[in-house]
Amino acid sequence: MALLGVIIGALADGFASSSRATADETARADDQESAREVLERMRTDIHCASGAEAQPTLDSLGNPTGTGYTLQLSVTQSQCPGVTSLSNGVQWCSVSVGGSTNRYAVYRTNSGDCSAASALFEVDYITSYGSITGGNFWSLPACSSGRLQAVTVNLPVNRTPVTRPDATYDLTDTIAMRNAPACP
Repeated sequence: MALLGVIIGALADGFASSSRATADETARADDQESAREVLERMRTDIHCASGAEAQPTLDSLGNPTGTGYTLQLSVTQSQCPGVTSLSNGVQWCSVSVGGSTNRYAVYRTNSGDCSAASALFEVDYITSYGSITGGNFWSLPACSSGRLQAVTVNLPVNRTPVTRPDATYDLTDTIAMRNAPACP
């Protein structure tokens, strides 16, 4: 009877372990798919932009809050109807989740106020690691003469960055602003 209990216990443990692994893998795949969809939306916005600025998120006095970064894209009004019909362009911002220094959510808005309270939520579980700090997922690489200015996007996705840093899915792209003037 004891032998039967040991065998059934081992089988139950195996099934439970398999269920946890499946749930973890499904959650990671969902996070990665969300990041790919967001990158595709960013690509559309950046292609339509004529200018970009990446800076720390500022408080009402103009001081960095330390809670994320904002990518401000200049988009000519009604030039790209699928992007915005407003005159203030498009903003993407990273917002620290619960004050964390390694977990950020990304939001998009064309209202001029890019915050968790007023912007459209796009993706979660974007993490900081290596050269990416403080939620700065955007950079403007040096522009070569005759080329279009570009924005580099780096979205590292990881639901458990502290316990499993090797499970980070790093999604990176450099995207040209098609409506920007060529660099001198």
